Amino acid sequence: MPAIKQRQAIERALAHPLSPIDPTLRDAFHQYQLQHYGRLLLLVNLLAQLAYLSYGFADAVVLQDLGWTSLQVRLLVIGTMLPVVLALFRWCRDVRVLDLALPLQILAAAVVWYALLSQSNEPSIPHYLYASLIFIVLANLCVQVAFLPSLLVSLAISAVTLYAASQVNHQDSRGLLVFTLVYLPVLFFSLFMSLSTTLDRRRAFLRTVLQELTQQALSEANQRLHDLAHTDPLTGLGNRRHFEELSQRELAQAARYGQPLCVLMLDADHFKRINDGHGHDVGDEVLRRLASTLRAELREGDVLARFGGEEFAVLLPNTALAEAEQVAERLRAAVVRQCITLASGAQVRFTISIGAAPFEGTPCDLGALLKAADTALYRAKAEGRDCVRVASQASVLEHAAASAAASAAVG
Repeated sequence: MPAIKQRQAIERALAHPLSPIDPTLRDAFHQYQLQHYGRLLLLVNLLAQLAYLSYGFADAVVLQDLGWTSLQVRLLVIGTMLPVVLALFRWCRDVRVLDLALPLQILAAAVVWYALLSQSNEPSIPHYLYASLIFIVLANLCVQVAFLPSLLVSLAISAVTLYAASQVNHQDSRGLLVFTLVYLPVLFFSLFMSLSTTLDRRRAFLRTVLQELTQQALSEANQRLHDLAHTDPLTGLGNRRHFEELSQRELAQAARYGQPLCVLMLDADHFKRINDGHGHDVGDEVLRRLASTLRAELREGDVLARFGGEEFAVLLPNTALAEAEQVAERLRAAVVRQCITLASGAQVRFTISIGAAPFEGTPCDLGALLKAADTALYRAKAEGRDCVRVASQASVLEHAAASAAASAAVG
């Protein structure tokens, strides 16, 4: 589902009284519940086992004729169910199953307890039966995911409880009525608690997804703005701003670790002639072809950018001047081999001139390197084009000194 439609669907779900989960999000919803509430479900299950055991001691006091039997039965049930519960929470990844583990255990525990009560002759049993209210409360206490299964199990527990009450109070309709009137509000409030919890969990998940979608949309928008500010739309290369930002970092690292670094300035030869003779569409295609050719020939860590017009710049980190001159020659030769065939069948070939300037550890700024490389580029233009010319370290230092003097004058 597209992000915009998904956002709209989530907003509609949050506005709905039941906050329904879209089918496309159900797996993610179940994973979210397992991740955030799996430990809570396990904790409630373990506490319920302790509560079940504690009622065994109450049985021992109230049911004097079956107290010890009740305690033994409860210990047997806990000894059987506890390993099952621990294994279930260890290996089961379906939170819907874990969500129903405790309600189903309580249903079984209620059946066992009422069976014990039916065997006792203690006169206080009709009053002791009120302790069964804990069953319906615990059954709905840990429900996190789905209300309908909880409702069905709660109705089953209620049916067993009310049946047991009718058997215990079979000669006392008034006692049965009082028990029922007490039991039903507890049932309704526990179901309301279960419904509220499941709705809260749904809304928490939906808000989380909505927040993630909003953050993703904001991140994508920021990235698009960044790309617009740092990318040349025609060639897809970085622009001058992008080049200068990356180059400043590389230059600082080269100065810190004493590494060599070189800058190349490239210019398409006779580009105005291509534009005037074949049109700007062909000129644009020349620039795109030139950009793709340069990119293919450079290393992954090299920085390539379009400075504007037909001018490009390359930063070669950890590269000495002799190696940079070889790279420049390789770029020049690769461009010479390029040919654009027009619809008319005519072929357009083009060349580049390149100027190179080195950084060899002597303090200087990026502007001085670029000016030195640009000076070497103009020398290549003046000496016939389609060639590489190299600026000396002295030329770089001269431009650095001129830049420093200009800065001091402005200051």
